[in-house]
Amino acid sequence: MLKKVVAGIVILFVVAMAVVFLIARHMLGSENVRATLERELSSRLGQPVAIGSANATIFPKVTLHLRDIAIGRPVAATLKDVQIATGLRPLLSKRIEEAEVTLADSRLTLPLPFSLLNAAATPTAATSSTGGITIVSVRVLALDNVEFVMGPHSLRFDMSSSLDGDQLAVKSLKARSQITRLDATGALTSIARLEGALDVKADPLDLDELMAITSGLAETGVAARAPTAPAGQVPMNIRVKLAAPKGRLAGYNFTDLSTTLTVIPDHITLDPLGFRMFGGGYQGRLVANTGGKSPVLALNGQVEGLDVSELAKVAGSPGSLSGRLSGKVSLTGQGADSQTVLRTARGSASATIIDGKIPGLDMVRTIVLAFGKPNGAPAAGSGSAFSRLAGTFAIQDGVIRSENLMLVSRDFDLSGRGSMAIPSSRVDARASVTLSEELTSQSGTDLRRYAAQDGRVVVPANIGGTLQQPSVSLDVAAAMQRALQNELQRRANDFLGGLFKKKKK
Repeated sequence: MLKKVVAGIVILFVVAMAVVFLIARHMLGSENVRATLERELSSRLGQPVAIGSANATIFPKVTLHLRDIAIGRPVAATLKDVQIATGLRPLLSKRIEEAEVTLADSRLTLPLPFSLLNAAATPTAATSSTGGITIVSVRVLALDNVEFVMGPHSLRFDMSSSLDGDQLAVKSLKARSQITRLDATGALTSIARLEGALDVKADPLDLDELMAITSGLAETGVAARAPTAPAGQVPMNIRVKLAAPKGRLAGYNFTDLSTTLTVIPDHITLDPLGFRMFGGGYQGRLVANTGGKSPVLALNGQVEGLDVSELAKVAGSPGSLSGRLSGKVSLTGQGADSQTVLRTARGSASATIIDGKIPGLDMVRTIVLAFGKPNGAPAAGSGSAFSRLAGTFAIQDGVIRSENLMLVSRDFDLSGRGSMAIPSSRVDARASVTLSEELTSQSGTDLRRYAAQDGRVVVPANIGGTLQQPSVSLDVAAAMQRALQNELQRRANDFLGGLFKKKKK
């Protein structure tokens, strides 16, 4: 008797499962359902949608499988596999409620002409005239190996999240590329207004890549924001607390990055922004305006202790300059890559380099030879060491200019104005060179007597060539001419002074 009861239960279970399978297959796996979903998704996304195939499974949940979905014309998104799991009871009423949606093995090219989040979160009361299935609400949204592409940059995402009306709770978000590995949690408090906050840890991080993808998502959100948002209301405000112990920025390695990244329409702001690069540190802010054809970047902050020899390598002039640089910078540049941004950079900076050397600047040798003392000239290539090199600089049209260059060294001091072209490093400077007392003693007696100021000779100098191979010419004749003028002026003053003294008597 017991065996008959068990057998009956098994048979009933199998029959029930078969009935559920047939119902699910009939209601979810038919050509009619596929066509109905194409129409409904096209209407909701505002873009043409083509679904390759649709079928149903019942284990572990009743699930609609959609494959090879293409969205947009031209195609902006290809969804290899979309799974929509739902309950059987609403399905009997031809409704998909509290669904669990998973996007897998898909590719989306940013910016998208539609918002998947709005499509998932916005309920619809529409019913199909053909008696098809209506998607009413989504409870869970998951990404599995979904690639977001923005120009040359791409990130693959895995995400586990839950939807509650207009709110999206991100339980786990992971992204990866050739360089980036990041983990995030957080929430969108309003999908319609695109407001929320995320906490992101990355190790390592390609910041250029992340900002490119973020700007693409931002453009997608703005283009597809809810039309019912109140007039004047900011349609997007997402804050990301970001930390990365290492990574790359503008193509160069950094460490210890910490920032708060804020995304609003057409703008991404990193403020405050701190990181270490080239042996020193930066503290300030970075703003990217993403509303144009290419982003406009604005950098404002302070650098401390940068290794100038490393910077010279980056600028394409290895071995041309050394020391430690500190200062303030305010720059803007436009472009999608670091080289383009560098070429279009404009703004101002104040900088001081301490304890450095310009290997190609044989200033002392040039001075000694100009005074006709070849035996006292140092060897060629000895360069010029300095304790301080400073100035304020204007950057525009690929040229750095300064009207107050100053260099302090053991053998001479230099002050003047000059420019350097980017990226050729071609130099054009005019300066006054004040010799040390030691070098002054090696000059001619007349020059020391007439051209000296406070016991030191001042000689005009022209500096040309490149930063790696600068050329120096001293105008000793001009110094002598000035010395003669100074002497004539001195004698005239003495003569006039003598006349005034006689009149007083």
